[in-house]
Amino acid sequence: MAWFSRPARVPDPLLGTLTVDQAEQLRSLALHAWTEAGFPSPDVQGDRVVDGTGAVYGLGNLAALVAALPRRQWAAAVRHHADTLAEMDSAREPQTFDEVRGLVVARIVHVEDLPDPDATGAGPALAANLVVRAALDLPTHVQILHDGARYGGWAVTGPTALANLGRLPAPEHTTHDAGDGAVVHCFFAEDFFGASRLLLLDELLASQAGIERPEHGVLVAVPHRHLVAVHVLQDASAARAVGALIGLAQGGRDAAGSLSADVYYRSPDGAMQVVTDVDPDGGTRVVVDGPFGDAMARLGLVG
Repeated sequence: MAWFSRPARVPDPLLGTLTVDQAEQLRSLALHAWTEAGFPSPDVQGDRVVDGTGAVYGLGNLAALVAALPRRQWAAAVRHHADTLAEMDSAREPQTFDEVRGLVVARIVHVEDLPDPDATGAGPALAANLVVRAALDLPTHVQILHDGARYGGWAVTGPTALANLGRLPAPEHTTHDAGDGAVVHCFFAEDFFGASRLLLLDELLASQAGIERPEHGVLVAVPHRHLVAVHVLQDASAARAVGALIGLAQGGRDAAGSLSADVYYRSPDGAMQVVTDVDPDGGTRVVVDGPFGDAMARLGLVG
């Protein structure tokens, strides 16, 4: 019989090499270190630090580093890490688009994460609450180009950013049965641009799922940066599928790189419509109107 026992080690859900308490300490140290290193308006978001320019710095490697160190050495290690990143960022910034042509990749961003929602020329709207921006896929972090004038804005960077997105390794494709014949296709990528593969959805469905140009459109969820989940509208199984997509979307709130808790309808022409809303009691309801309502009516699923 054990008289004494250690409390169970509960890993942090986003920084799994650390316990919950250790991860909170790392986040606090990171916020202080990034501020002291001169990063503008740093904000710790789960497993990453995001600064005022939109640059994203992952904490996963730093968590693995400090996990092997005594606690008394953590502050110095985090300061050194932040200072190193600051030195790398202070190196000569590329001045022309030609210097970053191979680094720009298209990325989907939620409007709530925009430093300046009214910026013009930075990229197109994708849905009511999603936009597209060019991002620099740098060795140490991903920097989103929120400034509509930088490198000529989306008019210059956009075509190359989309082309480079298409050159990334293909995401992993799996299918899931949501019940009653409802199939949800999931496209997962380890990189920071998994959800952004939504911009290539027609190509993904054709090449990986054998589905060519869905006649009635699709339902889509992008819960976090690594995942696109899709259901092809074709019959009454849509009711089950939308429930599964809502679960995925809302389950991404606490995931690394959370993106959107909504479900969207994507019409055959690529237009996106938010189809979920919050009830007065806090629940989620599906709004069947607009192009989504028209598609459901054509399928005989609504009057």
